Amino acid sequence: MPDIRSDFYSLSSEDLAAALQELGAPSYRARQVWDWAYRHLVADFEQMTNLPADLRRALSGRYTLAATAGVREETDPASGTRKELLQLSDGETIEAVLMQEPHGRTVCVSTQVGCPMQCTICATGQGGFRRHLTSGEIVTQVVYFSRLLASQTPAERVSNVVFMGMGEPLLNYGPTLAAIARLSDPSGLDISPSRITLSTVGLPERILDLAQVPYAVRLAVSLHAPDEETRRRILPIAGKTSLRELMAACNLYARSRGQRVTFEYVLLAGVNDSPQHARRLVSLIGSLPAHVNLIPLNPVEECDFRPSSRETARDFRAVLSRSRIPCTVRYSRGVSIRAGCGQLRGQER
Repeated sequence: MPDIRSDFYSLSSEDLAAALQELGAPSYRARQVWDWAYRHLVADFEQMTNLPADLRRALSGRYTLAATAGVREETDPASGTRKELLQLSDGETIEAVLMQEPHGRTVCVSTQVGCPMQCTICATGQGGFRRHLTSGEIVTQVVYFSRLLASQTPAERVSNVVFMGMGEPLLNYGPTLAAIARLSDPSGLDISPSRITLSTVGLPERILDLAQVPYAVRLAVSLHAPDEETRRRILPIAGKTSLRELMAACNLYARSRGQRVTFEYVLLAGVNDSPQHARRLVSLIGSLPAHVNLIPLNPVEECDFRPSSRETARDFRAVLSRSRIPCTVRYSRGVSIRAGCGQLRGQER
């Protein structure tokens, strides 16, 4: 029989307090349950040993702490990057990635099953859209890897979260914001908003909304072209957005938050990688506080484009550097296990 219990990680702290009040438990029990779930990372209510047995049974009957299950794991031996195929309660699957980096442990989370944006350089977009994730399904990806890390080294935790997995986070705005609130809660996983990066293809109205919320997450925009014609060729749906409107929204976000916006730019041979494209990009960015990540194209089965050469990437970067735009050539981790930028699919392969 299917598990009809609700996902505990979809509850806010207020939701939990109300549920416990309904069960007749004193108010302080909410803090205890929250600590067990987010600090101790237990996967079973029976492990909450300072709760009365009848309350543990009542919670177990209503909620599950393991609504998402691991189906398949792959690890890249060169970088230690680990990709998990995760099954959701309705049988749908997503992929999430743990990157073990010198500055901490980073989890790349998905926000949708598939993606409706149809970007030509992305396996997720080429695979179609199934549904949005709930806030709990987003949070659970981080909890999943947090449990894994704690089982290996008890003091180790996830330190950074990037919303760069499957899906467009700003199309699933409400659950994405709720997940950010829970991830950054000081009484929970306590991941600072400054260590959370939200990556988007660029939805100006939503970026303006995001600038108003109390979580100053870092913004990364998948730009990939300095002009609308080239951008539509690469991003057929997102490319319909006016670059003028997009850059205005990014500028407001950067200045209201006091931080730089990161522009992701996948280099495609003969498409967007010429010195002329680089000069146009300089003009487009102008005085906007920004950092550009130049990303070599990763292998994607349905993609007809070819990656630019290292020499071309070097020359492109030089144009930006001469204009004093901070720029990095970023090579994805986990490409050998299809865990790099644009490679997530979320199904058995």
